[in-house]
Amino acid sequence: MSLTIAYLAGGKLHLKQGQNPARTVDSAFAKTVQDRISSTQRRNAWKTQQTQNPMADILPAHLFPQDQAGEAKPPVTFKAVSPCDAGKVLYTLATEEMAGIFSFDPVSDRESRLFHSADFAVQDLSFHPEHQEVACALLQQDSSAHIATMSIEGIRPKQTTEGDSIDLAPRWIPGTGKALVYQSAGIARDRNGYLVDQSPYTIEKLDFAQGDISTLVADPKYDFLLPQVVADGTMYYIRRPYQPRRRRISPLDTLRDIVLMPFRFIRAIYEWLNMFTKFYAGKPLLKSGKPQIQANNQLVLWGKRIDPAEMAKENERFGDKDSPALVPRSWQLMRQLPGEDPQVIGKGVLSYDVGADKSLVYTNGSAIYTVAPGGVAKRLLKMPLIEQVIIIDDTKA
Repeated sequence: MSLTIAYLAGGKLHLKQGQNPARTVDSAFAKTVQDRISSTQRRNAWKTQQTQNPMADILPAHLFPQDQAGEAKPPVTFKAVSPCDAGKVLYTLATEEMAGIFSFDPVSDRESRLFHSADFAVQDLSFHPEHQEVACALLQQDSSAHIATMSIEGIRPKQTTEGDSIDLAPRWIPGTGKALVYQSAGIARDRNGYLVDQSPYTIEKLDFAQGDISTLVADPKYDFLLPQVVADGTMYYIRRPYQPRRRRISPLDTLRDIVLMPFRFIRAIYEWLNMFTKFYAGKPLLKSGKPQIQANNQLVLWGKRIDPAEMAKENERFGDKDSPALVPRSWQLMRQLPGEDPQVIGKGVLSYDVGADKSLVYTNGSAIYTVAPGGVAKRLLKMPLIEQVIIIDDTKA
């Protein structure tokens, strides 16, 4: 089985076509935005250059690596990716100023802008080949999110769901009719209107022909994420235990915090000394032969903050030791045939996609695995902090 896949890792988009090495997609639009912002920063540099580092004359220069490395480029991040027509890919880009939807042709290396706006952020894409429409999630400034659709020709997205909720991960249902599935959670706010909690994610179906929304999967004990329905009605999704944002603190939690306080204090001292040693000696206090995941590279996945370094240590004894899952093993990939109970087909799954022939590709955050119909999982590649993976094209070798 030969697959063409796209995946996001570290905020960048990568393509792997068959047996060829993976390559990084460079966005011409992103470069233009970075160059424009950098040009503005250079023009205004004289205003702040006298006050940037008031200690620069006292402390060694290598304590200010940002001054030695030159101008840092403004961040432009790939947020979501989806297959499109004829082997093309759709993706969203986000900067501090705006967000937009773009398409990319791997053959010609040509990027096209479909839409961009500074009014809201765009996340989660799904392309409908028959209707030539794109479904996406619009993230609002009040912490809500809603499903929207737009023509592939690039008209402004039209919101299709409403309410004080977080609607994400739309996915078109193949076959007759026009319908999609998505994950949805209700929002609880305080008296000032700020989000303080959310309900468990459920799986909803939006039927455009009927003009209604129905709940397909719900359980107060679980979040149900990234739903996908294939042509024969089989549904896939990720199930994880539900945890409210406002966790009740029990006496046991308080006792545990008291017991761990000295160890946390020692760790804080070590981290400070380690940083100090890196500045002056250029080396950490301890050296390990194993590749390390930076502790500050935290992921926020559907309202839950994940520490990849901590998860990697916890999951080292499961699966491939050099590519442990970066999410808890309680994040389970489920398959539910029509009229049957759901089955667990994977543990520690962060993202996945299903091909037309039910071939499967998934990631645990450290590596990407493929599963042929009726086969077993095989590792395709490994890379730090993989956020999403999709199938662009699947053909038999």
